Amino acid sequence: MYRKDYILTELEKMALVIARLLGLKEAGKADEFIKLADSTLLNEYKIKLDEILELDIDAFKLLLEHENYSADKLDALAQLLYIYSLPFTANAELLLSFKKILLVYDVLEQQYHRQSFENINKRNTIYQFLQTNYE
Repeated sequence: MYRKDYILTELEKMALVIARLLGLKEAGKADEFIKLADSTLLNEYKIKLDEILELDIDAFKLLLEHENYSADKLDALAQLLYIYSLPFTANAELLLSFKKILLVYDVLEQQYHRQSFENINKRNTIYQFLQTNYE
């Protein structure tokens, strides 16, 4: 019972943070977004936003394997990276972020057998953007 309450509390906390991050991004408050993203990532993942962004795809994959994050933490990480990437501008940084987001979705589906309509929709949006801008 206590574990279930703890997990629900953590989910609610991350949902609030993601909502706040989205609000900051939409309001164009980049500095506040970075501060909140950094503090969230440090508290929950022990890494800063710029460190995650600088990792190549192989190093990012190793990080995910080494840390063995829960499905909920992986989902929140993918959401944070997706929000950071908005609005999409075709460049190398965005392409790397997309690869990381898609990798997280793959891990969620293959390792945790977890899918959501929201993640499927985001995956499709990424594929459409890639098809339009990189083919």
